[in-house]
Amino acid sequence: MLNSDSLAQLKSLKSDIQVQQEEALKDGIVRGSQGRFGFVRCDDGQSYFLPPDEMGKVFPGDSIRFSTKEDDKGKTQAFVEKLLNSDFKQFTGRFQKRGKAQFADPDMPSLNNWLYLPPTTCEGIEDDQWLLCEVTRHPFPSGKPQAKVIKAIGTLGDSGFERQYAIEKFARSHEWLDTISSELALLAEDSIPEKAKGRADLTDIPFVTIDSEHTRDMDDALYAQANDNGWLLSIAIADPSAWFGMNTNLDQEAARRGNSLYFPGRSLPMLPQELSNGLCSLLEGKDRLAIICDMQVNKEGGVDSYEFKQALIKSKAKLSYNQVSDFIAGKADALPNDLHDHVNHLNDVTQALNAFRQANCLVMEDRPDYYLNMSDSGKLQSISKVDRNSAQKLVEEAMLAANLSCARFLQEIGSGIYINHPGFRTERIGDIKTIIKEQALDFDGDFTEPKGYTQLIKLAEKSDSELPLKTLFSRFLTRSEFSTTADAHYGMGFECYTTFTSPIRKYSDLVIHRIIKAHLSGIKLPEISDELINTLQDNLLQGRGAVNLSEHWLKLQHLETQKQTEFDGVIVQINPAGCVVQVTDLGVDGFVEINRKKSKFEFDKTYLRHVGKDTTYLLDQAVKVSVKNIDLMQRKLELQFVV
Repeated sequence: MLNSDSLAQLKSLKSDIQVQQEEALKDGIVRGSQGRFGFVRCDDGQSYFLPPDEMGKVFPGDSIRFSTKEDDKGKTQAFVEKLLNSDFKQFTGRFQKRGKAQFADPDMPSLNNWLYLPPTTCEGIEDDQWLLCEVTRHPFPSGKPQAKVIKAIGTLGDSGFERQYAIEKFARSHEWLDTISSELALLAEDSIPEKAKGRADLTDIPFVTIDSEHTRDMDDALYAQANDNGWLLSIAIADPSAWFGMNTNLDQEAARRGNSLYFPGRSLPMLPQELSNGLCSLLEGKDRLAIICDMQVNKEGGVDSYEFKQALIKSKAKLSYNQVSDFIAGKADALPNDLHDHVNHLNDVTQALNAFRQANCLVMEDRPDYYLNMSDSGKLQSISKVDRNSAQKLVEEAMLAANLSCARFLQEIGSGIYINHPGFRTERIGDIKTIIKEQALDFDGDFTEPKGYTQLIKLAEKSDSELPLKTLFSRFLTRSEFSTTADAHYGMGFECYTTFTSPIRKYSDLVIHRIIKAHLSGIKLPEISDELINTLQDNLLQGRGAVNLSEHWLKLQHLETQKQTEFDGVIVQINPAGCVVQVTDLGVDGFVEINRKKSKFEFDKTYLRHVGKDTTYLLDQAVKVSVKNIDLMQRKLELQFVV
């Protein structure tokens, strides 16, 4: 029998062993894969392999504590010891029945495990219906996850299904609360004169809106006048912040939505139509509250000065892009005579602004727009490829100048929301140096600084290299991001940038209006929290994801109906597995797999190209492709090169 000293030593030994075991454990975040296995990544950047049985105990994104062990081949594997946190609560997916059991197949490429659905939660649900589900039992430690059906979204054949599904998948707000109706009831056109007190009365200035024919949420109007120093360019932006405050239900819902989303056939607005298409929209002949950005543009196209003010305006005409483009092309009867001089001034000043940007900044190449024409059944009827016309470029140039001026103004007053674009990804610096050397670019600057980056891109544009150097460099860039600190926007070659010209459609722009107005009124500026910045960034990405999903799904269904067997395309992305090709006339992307062993291609990581004995595939290369396979359930398009 052990005495008390021996028992104490044994207890201490057990405690030491437990501590040593715990110290040997690591914490990390789970990352899924296309297969049933996964990985767990630690804070130090090291990743460990999660075999299928272990991956079956967790969800992608879970925070776990794990141990490691070498398998019989000497490879280190991770084993889940403890679940620290899981944010995977709701998901969309397809209903699947196997025998007498029912499952939800999550619509998540990195999650390949089905979740069991108890019969009571899925009564009336049929195979291949798409669902919104909630996790009711996490797979750790048993590996047997469970969920319940929150709602049936529909099937792929339903009218408007793609939009509705995207809204649910990306958790977009799409119903107006009853409390919003009560707040809207208090807002009326006849209150504009009272709200306009203290504002500059600019109703005599012949502002015009230029937009597509069917646009109703018009948030910008333009005016230009030539003077001795160049031009006065005035941009009037709708002022929804005049209609509701920061703590109202309207504001909270706008913040939740983040942006207006323009799905094919039907939009999802950030603000109710009573505001977006009515009281805030700069309608022809209607008094409207606005924020004005006046810019003095010199004859070389530089902005010498700018001023912001609150005003009351009255748009003199709603002009379409086609009308203005036709007028610029020489068709005088496209516009009323009394607008000819004003539009000519607008064209002249924006041409000068563009010339200045061409010389001093960076101008992105024009890309066509693809308009999805919807049928009465809510499906895609046809796709129209349309090149951007001169009127669209005119408006874009004016908005860029106003937004750049706004960023500079916010810098001066010391508060704002900015859009920064940090330049090249760190891991690509070595590749860029290699390209500069091998392509003999006459560059000795610092491309990690804004000025040097702009110089490098201009050299790439002028290079006589057979390689698409400018496009190649663009693939090495980081993503733009919201910030409370003004910094460079490398993609445009600006020292700082923001947007304030779409407050009806973007919550970030609405917040900036409040900052501008607070400064002009001499009151405390609104505080911009890190939480708000993160929310704005998340809403932007989620909104884009929702619209892109809806459009891509519709395009794939449309492509299935095409009798054409071959299509013109262009290579827009390249990775080790193959090439992403955009079908030129339809604007739909598909993947061409390149089996390097079978086809004897080598992947060049530096130049993003597949090099074969007789053929090389490059970015921007025009190719012929045919459809290999369309998987509507997975929303995947497989193409193959036509040689």
